[in-house]
Amino acid sequence: MAEAVLRSFNTELEIHSAGLKPVNHVSPIAIEVMAEIGIDLQPSIPHDFNEFKDLEIDYLITVGEGTLEELLIPKINYKRKLHLGFRSPYKGSKCQNEIREKCREVRDELLAEMDYFYNRILT
Repeated sequence: MAEAVLRSFNTELEIHSAGLKPVNHVSPIAIEVMAEIGIDLQPSIPHDFNEFKDLEIDYLITVGEGTLEELLIPKINYKRKLHLGFRSPYKGSKCQNEIREKCREVRDELLAEMDYFYNRILT
């Protein structure tokens, strides 16, 4: 979601999104809540960080549960790092509507954080 939000600000940016343990699909609920704001996640496929481990990265943005200190960040060449901590909408939720609402909350926080990052740090 963070990659798609940042890309929506500027399609010319070189952005790589990957996870430590990526799943083989994008959540239909994530696709739905992003479509609500005009961002299409349909073409997205989760990638493993190993695909990009040899790149020199200007900004490493980590998104996940826990604090930056708790994350196990693999050896990656980056100049600056930013961590956005979010609880997984899928853990502990009792129904699809609860997941959907939590995904919307994460989406809206990501919009605010990526807007700040793009407009205050990158440009």
